[in-house]
Amino acid sequence: MLRIHRRHTLVVLTAVVATTVVPVAPSFATEVAPPATVTAHMEDLPEAALPGAEDGTGVVEADVPFSMIGFTLPDGVDEVRVRTRGLDGTWSDWETLGREVVGLDGPDPGTAEARTAATDATEPLWVGDADAFEARLDGEVADLGASLIDTEGLSEGVVTKVVRHLRPQAVPVVAEAASRPAIISRAGWGANEALRTRSASYATPRFAVIHHTAGSNTYTKAQSASVVRGIYSYHAQTLKWGDIGYNVLVDRYGQIFEGRAGGLERGVVGAHAANFNTGSFGVSVMGNFETADLPTAAFEAVAKVVAWKYRIHGIDARAGRTVTHNGRTINVLAAHRDVGSTACPGRYFFARMGNLRNRVAALAATSSSPAPAPTKPATRFADVPASHAHFRTIEEIARRRITTGCTARDYCPSRTLTRGQMATFLYRAFDLPDAAGRPFRDVAGHPHERAIAAVAEAGIARGCARGRFCPDAPVTRAQMATFLQRALALPDARSPFTDTRRNPHEAAIGAVARAGIAKGYGDTYRPGEDVTRAAMATFLSRALAHRERTG
Repeated sequence: MLRIHRRHTLVVLTAVVATTVVPVAPSFATEVAPPATVTAHMEDLPEAALPGAEDGTGVVEADVPFSMIGFTLPDGVDEVRVRTRGLDGTWSDWETLGREVVGLDGPDPGTAEARTAATDATEPLWVGDADAFEARLDGEVADLGASLIDTEGLSEGVVTKVVRHLRPQAVPVVAEAASRPAIISRAGWGANEALRTRSASYATPRFAVIHHTAGSNTYTKAQSASVVRGIYSYHAQTLKWGDIGYNVLVDRYGQIFEGRAGGLERGVVGAHAANFNTGSFGVSVMGNFETADLPTAAFEAVAKVVAWKYRIHGIDARAGRTVTHNGRTINVLAAHRDVGSTACPGRYFFARMGNLRNRVAALAATSSSPAPAPTKPATRFADVPASHAHFRTIEEIARRRITTGCTARDYCPSRTLTRGQMATFLYRAFDLPDAAGRPFRDVAGHPHERAIAAVAEAGIARGCARGRFCPDAPVTRAQMATFLQRALALPDARSPFTDTRRNPHEAAIGAVARAGIAKGYGDTYRPGEDVTRAAMATFLSRALAHRERTG
């Protein structure tokens, strides 16, 4: 007997107007409202005798026609093969669905989102329209479950369909601007916000991670929004991530869709590359580019949206630019396989990553001129809106004249902090006296030469090697702890973080943690991660507050 659990979810649509770097007044259009998303989970699937070692279900007639399918797998089984029967009676080819890998896909480990995430589900597969399926696996069929999702209105009655067409929805239409591509909002693609069970969290992005959904390459342009709705439902409900994992989705026709809720102009933490979500944004192209090449329209759309996000967050778009994250040095435009053991975004897409980086750099260069300043600027820096996670501390250090930004109108919050810049921040923050002489041979004529000499004289910085300071090298979070400990003369302390044991800077990390200057990421500190200009502002703000409290 099949046990079927259905959830009929009414679509609650809210017109969301995303703010952008160059605000473009939205107009509103009316469209046929999308159908309600219907989901069903089937258990106790019938077992059929199959030749060979595989077990299988035989033909399973679904009570609910469906456009997307995924499975919950028995212990020890990592994949299932499936084919589906279309409403016209024809069978699809067999497709292999692999288990979503914990620690590779999904939320960052150790987060509340990760603790509730499913660990036994496969990736989803878009099938267009179907009413039956067969599955094969090397395991017990009795322990296999099937999740079916209908985002196309396949199970909708005639009356419901007529009423939906007679009552169109209003959706915002935002014109493409010089620095912002046209993006279909969550309201525009029909996100049912009742499915979302998590609130957005934020961190300043420093790099992008590129994916493919590994799904169908045969959907039509008109079906793209349905594909997004299906992925959203599967990520939010079946995988229990609470929302769609990607920040941005792009279809094969070049349409761009807003993904995870929280505001595309902000640094929303996604669930697309475990261990690399915080500090990144994820863009996924809908399709399987292990088996087919990436369409030109999709390539160009990805380049446009990445260049736009780089502009917002002050990320250096040069094709060869790298960052260090979790001890790994990666390009600021990374493929998913660069940060995890996966084929994503597929061999054909991966082969074009170099071209994509060059295209993003070219687009960023042509739109690098800042927008005309409004008569009364809302914020001091164009790239640090009031919604920015570090807005308050960046404003504070600017007000104290510790920083003047990276340009006349920008702060570049996501750029990696160099040792020379660090010296100037500390020189100004702690009002250090100028020093006589030149202690390092590699800083002659350097813009930060005076500050470097001052922090060396004060005993805050000792150089990177004999006679050298390495002014253009990045500063890690561990090194930052030592600089601040010396500047404040903090006593050594035991580090509360699990990833700092036996680190040369462990006592300094403990010192700044005890002083409330560094709070880490839960029980980790990420000592090898580079410090961004935004994070430096917050470190300094807390350090100065500590000095004022303690005298």
